[in-house]
Amino acid sequence: MGVSISDIKYIVERPEIFGFKVETIRKDNGFNTVINDVKQNGIRIDNYWVTCNKDNGECEVVDDNSNSLIIVNFIKKTIIKYVTSKL
Repeated sequence: MGVSISDIKYIVERPEIFGFKVETIRKDNGFNTVINDVKQNGIRIDNYWVTCNKDNGECEVVDDNSNSLIIVNFIKKTIIKYVTSKL
């Protein structure tokens, strides 16, 4: 991927500087299984938990503050933020 794991935090916080497009998707249900998996198997960087898959060029990031799931795709240069909508 050409990016260090510690750079993920800066890409998530300031995607426009790195040329990433951001899309936010609101869901009524959470992604608890994926979020728990990332927290169990990931690396913690400040308030983020990160796991990466070099084969598909993606990292899954969980924001500990909001418990939202963020998918960073380095091939497509996109960031998808999944947040639960509160009705």
